[in-house]
Amino acid sequence: IFIFSNYLWNVKENLELSAAVKAVNPLNVTIHGGPSTPSYEHDCEMFFAEHPHVDIAVRGEGELTFADLLDKLDRHNATDLELLSAVPGLSYRRSHGVYRTENRERIADVDTIPSPYLKGLFDEFGSVRSSAIIETNRGCPYGCTFCDWGSATLSKVRKFDLDRVFAELEWSAKHNIEDASIADANFGMLERDVAITQKIADLRRVYGYPNTVGINYAKNQVKYLRDIIRIMADAGILTEGKISLQSMDESTLKVIDRSNI
Repeated sequence: IFIFSNYLWNVKENLELSAAVKAVNPLNVTIHGGPSTPSYEHDCEMFFAEHPHVDIAVRGEGELTFADLLDKLDRHNATDLELLSAVPGLSYRRSHGVYRTENRERIADVDTIPSPYLKGLFDEFGSVRSSAIIETNRGCPYGCTFCDWGSATLSKVRKFDLDRVFAELEWSAKHNIEDASIADANFGMLERDVAITQKIADLRRVYGYPNTVGINYAKNQVKYLRDIIRIMADAGILTEGKISLQSMDESTLKVIDRSNI
């Protein structure tokens, strides 16, 4: 079983690798997910038609769907995909077309997702030029026309427990992770984001890491950003500020329902 998480920057390579895997052994099962795997019904059918090596597509959040999928597959005959008909959040290939299961509800309590860092799954890594991607919350309340934030736009923001976030950040600093990237759609939208930034700065003073922190800053709610950027700068952490400028053309801004902030 081979799994591929498709994003704009890797989908071409993932599809090439998926085709190679299937060419080596047709019994290999290829599972594709991630934002660049289509979720709308027609788009998904086109995806399967254009890429005959793809067996399964996961729509939306993958953690529960993937675990459920593995439970249902027959260990002796993993190519019997009809066993997946009751797994929500999937589309899979049939001999006579693509079968689409019902949508899966978003994960309400994100703390039920085990942390790979705190479970020790990445302990063998570190002391190299590496990056840890850490979520402090999941979802985005906005609905920008051009954006598909993990298909979680226009949605309630679900927060990870602060102690868990702090523990993951400490794990990355202890393991000499160069870059601790924050995966939130709008970091700085919440007051607690200032405390998270202060934790990162404190860890750098103790462990010497991280050196850089990649952030997607809040767009509308910016009252906490000045403190966040100041804390990073005072700790000697390289970060960046992004300006939410989409276009200078008024017609374009009108069409995409967006104004420059």
